[in-house]
Amino acid sequence: MSCKKDDEIQPTDDNELITRVDLTFTDVAAKSSVTYSYQDKDGDPTTTPEKFDKIVLQKGLTYSVSIGVYDDTKSPVKDITEEIAEESDVHLFVFKTTPAALLTITILDKDTNGLPIGLSSSVLTQSTPGTGKLNLLLKHQPELNGAIVKTGQEAGGSTDIDLSFDVEVK
Repeated sequence: MSCKKDDEIQPTDDNELITRVDLTFTDVAAKSSVTYSYQDKDGDPTTTPEKFDKIVLQKGLTYSVSIGVYDDTKSPVKDITEEIAEESDVHLFVFKTTPAALLTITILDKDTNGLPIGLSSSVLTQSTPGTGKLNLLLKHQPELNGAIVKTGQEAGGSTDIDLSFDVEVK
């Protein structure tokens, strides 16, 4: 009898390579915008990113915020933001600020089930100067064994993005 070598099983990975995240803050009153970025050109979390901007905002102002997510290793650059929007029923951006009063964040966009997505948000800065952190997470929450995982909360699913930006309110 001869033994046939089994074909090697290749793992599947439906997560995209994310090399850049842009946060564009637009001062609602002045209509002026500034973009803060995280960029890790090789996508390797064990190496130092090439760019990790400090977010600097004015006190007591309201900003609209949009998020862009990209894979810069592709030519042309792959805009992963579009895929997140298309699959919004399984994606959720989570914003955590330290201290909590530094920024008040309201997610404006909703998926087909009326749950938050986070690609578009409103941010109100505290009325006094201060510094802290903005932790930005992207949760991927597809159904698991036929059960809906996305509830609008952070719990459940896997984390595709976990970035902690330094923030200064001036």
